[in-house]
Amino acid sequence: MVTRVSRPVRGEGPALVETLRMRALPEGGGDDLLEFLRLYRDAVQAVVDRTWNVEGRLSIGTLHKLFYKDFVSMGFRAHHAKEIYVYAKGIVKSAKGSGGRRPTLRRLTARLDKYDYRLDLDDMTLTLRLHKGREARLRLTAPKERAEKFRGWENYELAIKYDGDGLWVTVYFRRDVKPAGPRTVTSVDLNFDNITLAVLTLSGKLIRLKRLRTPLRKALTHRIWIERIQRRYPRSWRFVKGVRMAVERHGERIKNISWDYAHRAGDLIAELALRYGSAVVLEDLNGLREDRKGGRDFNKRLTLWFYEKVQFCIEYEAKERGLQDR
Repeated sequence: MVTRVSRPVRGEGPALVETLRMRALPEGGGDDLLEFLRLYRDAVQAVVDRTWNVEGRLSIGTLHKLFYKDFVSMGFRAHHAKEIYVYAKGIVKSAKGSGGRRPTLRRLTARLDKYDYRLDLDDMTLTLRLHKGREARLRLTAPKERAEKFRGWENYELAIKYDGDGLWVTVYFRRDVKPAGPRTVTSVDLNFDNITLAVLTLSGKLIRLKRLRTPLRKALTHRIWIERIQRRYPRSWRFVKGVRMAVERHGERIKNISWDYAHRAGDLIAELALRYGSAVVLEDLNGLREDRKGGRDFNKRLTLWFYEKVQFCIEYEAKERGLQDR
């Protein structure tokens, strides 16, 4: 599950966004769907190849003029083409941003607009509109309580992936939230060893003070091990499977420690704010981002990525309970 909070757009209020990932079983065979996924991958690759050496960013309108006729001749719908442009732009941006080479796509993955599928959570079925007017009907499997959560939510984008063993579908849901007016303020101060919470009246009187210890020292131990491995194998750690897997294991532990703590802290802080009817005030991280240009040891202790995860979860849990955040 992926969760995030979307910002107000064009006069809209804040909204919660979550995803539901499900195993998908095609009814009547999946040959048409696999053919569609291959065509989709090839179309995205064509956009990546043609735009890789172009300086600056190309707009969706420009890509539409360059590729739309070709995609229509392949049998794609108009909304398929739009999603292909967006997907390809994201791949190019990510690869160039990390200094990588031009990507060669191998995975069979596609993103579909809400107009290109029909989702029925009552009988857990999904109908996809494919190329050349074809359709594919899928039977979805997911825990009943997870699917029930999204009744009343608006579904929009969908991603489907074939991993060699089967099909996976991820549906994006959105729900508008209406924050209630606050009676108090809960201030959240992020530090290396702890998170400090202060509940204040609107006039500034302290009601409650609480500290939560962070697992940053434990997480950074794994980061230190990664750096030791990389120093010991400066050239080969990316290519020797055993060494690369050791680095990946420590990286996964860092992610697990961070996300587990962030979710628990976000839930606890939001519950505290709800109890006191608080608006949640988060620390501005912009100054920390600027200071990130400092030395290596400072970067270790800063761990801005951890602070951002914690803030993300606090913001989400607050929005889910109808609380304001600032």
